Amino acid sequence: MPDYTWPDRHPDLTRGFCFTIVRGIMPHPLIERMGGEELERVEWQRVLGPGDGEAGVRTRFFVGIMRVGNWSIIVEDNGSLGVTPEIVQPLSAPRGLVLGYRGGGGRPGQLMIFRDGDLALDLDTSAPDRAIGTKARELRPDLLAAGLSGDKGPADPTASALAFIAAKTGIKLAEPWLEKVSYLLVTVPKA
Repeated sequence: MPDYTWPDRHPDLTRGFCFTIVRGIMPHPLIERMGGEELERVEWQRVLGPGDGEAGVRTRFFVGIMRVGNWSIIVEDNGSLGVTPEIVQPLSAPRGLVLGYRGGGGRPGQLMIFRDGDLALDLDTSAPDRAIGTKARELRPDLLAAGLSGDKGPADPTASALAFIAAKTGIKLAEPWLEKVSYLLVTVPKA
């Protein structure tokens, strides 16, 4: 099993991050649907940069996008594109979208699933027993299996959220793998 605690030790992710995984839309059509612009192909360290994804220019998101099989993965450091419903909800049609977000500075994380525009799950990782969404009850066994349970939240919400994402998508967001692939560096206007 991959080490899903790695984001907690990664210096470029201490201010937060988001992985948005979209099924059935390849990177270039995804960029087009978001109204984005491809800047260049980059490696992992360029996606993370200095860990200031939204610092400076506040009218645009800067993200890395890669393809894995039938999925496109949007990677953000210190960004909130993935938790901006007016952007991600339309991307979930027709097949679906899963995302894991962690705020910086000890702020709680968020786990969301959209299916064909419907909010199936919205969960604050510090209070997983209060999950909402049209499929929250149905997804409860999967959340428990990933370690997302308990009134006080899981012992390691980041690792539990990444384990849940792997179970739902088959994509294991392990650091060694993420460091080996290349990304399209993309800018997307904020809604």
